[in-house]
Amino acid sequence: MQTKKTTLLLLNILEKIIANQSLHSLWLNTLSYLEYIGLRKMLKSLPASLLDKILLDHINEEARHSLFFKKLAQKTAQKNLSFRDEELLAPQTGRAYFQQVDHYSLKFFSNPAVNYLYTTYAIEQRAVILYSLYNDLLKKKACFFSLQAVLNDESKHLDFVLQKIQETDPLWEKNLEDIAHFEHQKYFSFLIDLEKAISDTPLMSDFPSLQKETHSSYHQKI
Repeated sequence: MQTKKTTLLLLNILEKIIANQSLHSLWLNTLSYLEYIGLRKMLKSLPASLLDKILLDHINEEARHSLFFKKLAQKTAQKNLSFRDEELLAPQTGRAYFQQVDHYSLKFFSNPAVNYLYTTYAIEQRAVILYSLYNDLLKKKACFFSLQAVLNDESKHLDFVLQKIQETDPLWEKNLEDIAHFEHQKYFSFLIDLEKAISDTPLMSDFPSLQKETHSSYHQKI
């Protein structure tokens, strides 16, 4: 689910982030953190008996995405970054977003494998929308990296998860719509807090390194 109001708010936030290097480094570190939360939730919620090659591939992708954004964050900040709250944007709401979507899905499905499918689909569908808009702005602003390979991973996995949901649940359309509506509410709350965090963050002038040098990507030197 993506409303016009949500899209405009996100674009406004991304424009402000890309325009300032200090915000951009915090944002990239926040994306790394959110990918890490997704990885951690998978490792904690899925029993080892379910971990086939496909799920292990997904775990590996989440770890690679988190590392990809972490390296970009540190390159942009020109220093090492942890996941301390002061090095992130709206971290409390970001954590709550994952927890709330996961817990809401649990109301429908106590089976961890099915819950994983629905929670993953709701959050990764959101990630594809966000990363697509973000990547378009990166191209427009001639930034030095691309999210295309990450988008390819997310889109591929989204197709697989939807197929498994359709095979598993005869009421998948109704359940997906319900979970997507809830997810949108929590995501919009995250955007509101993100906008406030941006307003409250002291800014610094940009460094030349944010402009395109060589067009780095997920599979290149970053």
